[in-house]
Amino acid sequence: MNQLDTLLVHQLQADGRASYSDLAKSVGSNRAMVASHVNELLASGKVKVIAAVHPRVLGLEVLAHLSVQLSGPSEPVLRGIETLDSAVYISETTGTHQVVVEIRLGTMGQLYETVAFISGLPNVSAVNVLLYERVIRSLFLGEEPVLERLSLDQTDIDIMRILQHDGRRGFAEIGEAIGVSMSTCRSRALRLLDANIMQIGAITRREGTSDAIVFGCGIALAGNASQEVVDLLAEVEGVEFVARTIGRYAMVCTIATSSQLEYNHVVARIRSLPGVRHVETWLHTRIVQERYENTLDQLETLGGR
Repeated sequence: MNQLDTLLVHQLQADGRASYSDLAKSVGSNRAMVASHVNELLASGKVKVIAAVHPRVLGLEVLAHLSVQLSGPSEPVLRGIETLDSAVYISETTGTHQVVVEIRLGTMGQLYETVAFISGLPNVSAVNVLLYERVIRSLFLGEEPVLERLSLDQTDIDIMRILQHDGRRGFAEIGEAIGVSMSTCRSRALRLLDANIMQIGAITRREGTSDAIVFGCGIALAGNASQEVVDLLAEVEGVEFVARTIGRYAMVCTIATSSQLEYNHVVARIRSLPGVRHVETWLHTRIVQERYENTLDQLETLGGR
């Protein structure tokens, strides 16, 4: 992607439904040029704008990061992990662990069973678990949803299902598809967004290799120094994910950089913080799976919430 495409993707990550006019103002270009570039990115499949429903709305209370150590080829392990509906992110990595997985589950019992399943796959010698105590920054998780003051019905579910596949689809078109007016569709969608039930943003399809250097970072802290790290990472371009964790690290993050020099600079800044005891990094050499769409079948089974 060229510089304009990169700027547009960043804007669409923040607001996937931003108008061409607003995007043009943000990137310092004209509307026609921006519309052409956005449509080309979407048509190519390199970028997709989707709605992601917050996991907790779907009863997925247990979010975890699994680091898998191998004693042989990775392919049998990757194929096995791909069969798990709970695995939303799978990547081959450098370092002590050769595969990293992010999972979303309903209970700790399901986590136990998932770890046992992965441990039993061919060539797996160890599985290390980090529980997410709180997700601080992510493309799609955002703040906790406001569930107690919002019930969901079939119209809400239908709107979310359509937006999961095309986050920029027009409200008039969605309304016609589900049998409600454009104004009803628009007000329902905005209500879902305001309550953090869903977020709409752009993702870059990067299964396989990527030009960017994407690395993970595990941070051990002295005491409760997490806010210092959060403040620093808020200033770093390319930060995709930050979470407070329970396990061998106090925090874990994912950062994309354009060069090895930039990678070294970011890691050096983190290590320089007084509250940081140790930083371990790993490169994501091949992102095998990255998905944010969740089935809404559970909401339909429950008749909404």
